[in-house]
Amino acid sequence: MDLMASYSGSMFGLGVFGILYLVQLLIADVAGLRAKHTPGSAVTGGHSDFLFRSHRAHANTTESIGAFILLALFAILTGGDPLWTALTIWSYVGLRALHTVFYYLNFQTMRSVVFGLGLLALLTLFGIGIVAS
Repeated sequence: MDLMASYSGSMFGLGVFGILYLVQLLIADVAGLRAKHTPGSAVTGGHSDFLFRSHRAHANTTESIGAFILLALFAILTGGDPLWTALTIWSYVGLRALHTVFYYLNFQTMRSVVFGLGLLALLTLFGIGIVAS
């Protein structure tokens, strides 16, 4: 069976995650422009400042993107169940989108809850790959 055909849902999910990452970057950049922030300088402030939260949301995604891509590829390349792989990838993408929204809105408890669920999705991708190998 063709790898791309079997995992088309997973691949599309990876693409959507890339768009989410790009949108986060653009929102952080626009927030910086509106705040007249000097590019390249540290974003100071705290969670009460949208510029700070937008940069932290993007930085948090940057910190986790490597694990997501590696574990998604692990599940795909070991021949993990295509349906479960796609569902788990899409779950992670949806949870990261929610995490971003909750970060922007400064809903700290909900942000932490969806972060934990996202971690569970990453561990599930690892499990899918282990079962398949």
